[in-house]
Amino acid sequence: MSATNFAKYLQRMLAITDTGLTYTKDPFDRERYEDLRQILWSLLQDQTELNQEELTAIFQPSGSYATPLMDVRAWIVQDQKICLVRGQGEDTWALPGGFGEVGYSPKENIRKEVQEETGFFAEVGSLLAIFDTNRFQLQNKQYAKFVFDCQLLDGRFQENQEVAELGFFDIVSLPPLSEKRITKEQMDILWQVYQGEREQYID
Repeated sequence: MSATNFAKYLQRMLAITDTGLTYTKDPFDRERYEDLRQILWSLLQDQTELNQEELTAIFQPSGSYATPLMDVRAWIVQDQKICLVRGQGEDTWALPGGFGEVGYSPKENIRKEVQEETGFFAEVGSLLAIFDTNRFQLQNKQYAKFVFDCQLLDGRFQENQEVAELGFFDIVSLPPLSEKRITKEQMDILWQVYQGEREQYID
């Protein structure tokens, strides 16, 4: 079994124990779920490359049914070049966007993220792809990554609390990517969908 598949199984078992601890009324079942989480903790420490902060995040009970989270990203192309942003204190780049916030639709979330990170208002167009992070960038939580085709409207970029730099890059000469946010494989898929070379991508 590959290390990636092993980590996915552990992630799934943690979700089951988290849900069990949320809903069980039986004290003996609660004890069993807590014992299982301790075993999984030991396995994850020994068998994965996650750091202590990521491990701690995994083991924080959600207090609700365990389910994948939402990430939204903006695909912005001008003159055949793709908009990427570099976060404060980082050397890598990603599509503008972030975690989905409660109370906003996916499109409302991406408008909010684009304005906060780039300084521009955005027109949100079609959904290009939905990526499963377990398929592309396994991490401490599973996300459904929604990527929308966007157009920049009025605005001006200024360095801000989240983003240090904004740039436009050719698909064949991308800067180092923040691979927990976007991978080269995902960028290539998005470019093909955008160019009409393949259909909308949904995992």
